[in-house]
Amino acid sequence: MSISRRLFSKSLVLVLCQAAPVFAHHSAAVFYNTDDEPISITGTVAKFNFRNPHAIIELLVTTEDGEEQRWTCETSAPSALRRRGWSQEVMDEGETVTLWGIRARDGSHLMRITRAIKADGTEIGVSRNLND
Repeated sequence: MSISRRLFSKSLVLVLCQAAPVFAHHSAAVFYNTDDEPISITGTVAKFNFRNPHAIIELLVTTEDGEEQRWTCETSAPSALRRRGWSQEVMDEGETVTLWGIRARDGSHLMRITRAIKADGTEIGVSRNLND
């Protein structure tokens, strides 16, 4: 093998090794109890961030005791959500929504959304695939 061919091969391997982290992604099972049944929460949208890497809904939920809890609810990347009809305008702050999802392993007020329904009964497109 010539020196230039070896140099090219080594350079290619180096470039591919450096690019590998770009393709890395984590499974939902790392953070969420994927074996548990989904829970549902209803509350008022405090904030909706339609940004990468995952869109986030901050939901204010009032418990039966009257305590207000702030939930952070994660869904897919905006590129995947757009294919299902989502946009930055799909929900507004102050709007009431019901979210179904898988709760965080650590018991915090963190959820991976599997289903979203507006107060009027309209379902917002959400993939049932937790890793999407």
